[in-house]
Amino acid sequence: MKEIFNSVIRKKVRILIKTLGMNFNELVINLPLSVDEFDSIEWDSNSRKIYLHIFNEDLEFSSDFDDLSDEDKLEVYNILYKFL
Repeated sequence: MKEIFNSVIRKKVRILIKTLGMNFNELVINLPLSVDEFDSIEWDSNSRKIYLHIFNEDLEFSSDFDDLSDEDKLEVYNILYKFL
C-alpha cells in the first residue's frame, strides 16, 4: 500500500511542478515542511526523481522527495495544489 501511495503522490507532484512551471522542471517556491524549509522543488527527468533544494549563501543542499515522511509529501502536494 505504501508503494502505491508513493507512486501516486510522486506522479501528482510531478504533474503540478510541470503545470505550475509552464513546462519548466523547477519551481522556486517556499516549502515549509517538518524537516526544514525548502526554497525550490525540481523534477529531474533524467533520474526521474523529485528534489527539494535549500539555498544558503553560496551553497545548495538537496533532498530527495522520496526520503520525506508521508505527511511532508502530502504537505508538498497541498502547497503546490493551492497555486492552481
